[in-house]
Amino acid sequence: MFKKSFLLFLFICAAACSPAGPTLIPTPATDQIIGEEQDVYAFLLAKLYQHKSYVIMADTATNSTGVDNTAQTLDYVLQNMHGMASGTLDSFRARNTTAQVLRPDMQLGGPYTLLSQTAKNQIFSQNQSGWDIFYNRYPQAPGITTFSRVGFNASLDQALVYMGTQSNWLVGTGNYFLLKKVNGTWSIDQQVLIWVS
Repeated sequence: MFKKSFLLFLFICAAACSPAGPTLIPTPATDQIIGEEQDVYAFLLAKLYQHKSYVIMADTATNSTGVDNTAQTLDYVLQNMHGMASGTLDSFRARNTTAQVLRPDMQLGGPYTLLSQTAKNQIFSQNQSGWDIFYNRYPQAPGITTFSRVGFNASLDQALVYMGTQSNWLVGTGNYFLLKKVNGTWSIDQQVLIWVS
């Protein structure tokens, strides 16, 4: 009995002292949120643009100037939307406290390019023909699209997301979308325009 206990003790000590440590496996909930977020992005791109490829800003934003979590913007959105679960809004706020870099391996249903702010500045700071340069490089894109992170309710069947697209100097819009998922399919429930050029 002593020998078995001693061997068990040695095994536990060896495992605890292993340099690799325990293997961390992402929780299914995290993987599911990542998948649902990509599904929301893919749905909106296909629904609103149906282009052959997309140019998406690498950094997330909640309006045309970056991450703006001011109460004023969200208050305006809430005044013009009904039926949003409190958890959806809380999730949106928590996931958009700062700009985050989108994953380069997202599955969006078609080809896309993630455009860094530095690359964008290089295109548009050269001269006034920045959009000509852009469309020469990305002729099949509808412009430059920006997403926020997506806020979800607990059951992952309601989503709140910001999406803005600039297509030329004075052609662009930014909207908040409240989406619902029914029978495994996302659809737009409500849409609030927050800027237009």
